[in-house]
Amino acid sequence: MRRIRRGLAVAGIAVGIMLGVAACGGDDDAASVGDCIDTGSNVVDCGSSDATKKLVSDQSEPDAIACVQIGDKPQTEVEVDGKTFCAEDL
Repeated sequence: MRRIRRGLAVAGIAVGIMLGVAACGGDDDAASVGDCIDTGSNVVDCGSSDATKKLVSDQSEPDAIACVQIGDKPQTEVEVDGKTFCAEDL
């Protein structure tokens, strides 16, 4: 029983440390490629019923190309958190 409690304690501490490290530094709240947005260009969970578009490319990157306007998912240019992205409908 002690081993189980000790194992759970170690696992809990490890998870706490990982979450703490993930929360430190960087701008994790900023929009990035792969995020989904709602109609107001706010980042939302992609599984949310509010999600309308998915960010597919960051236009500020040096190798960015124009948004693709052809195909079954034409991309549109959107601004999220002060950055320009190409996004496609979900």
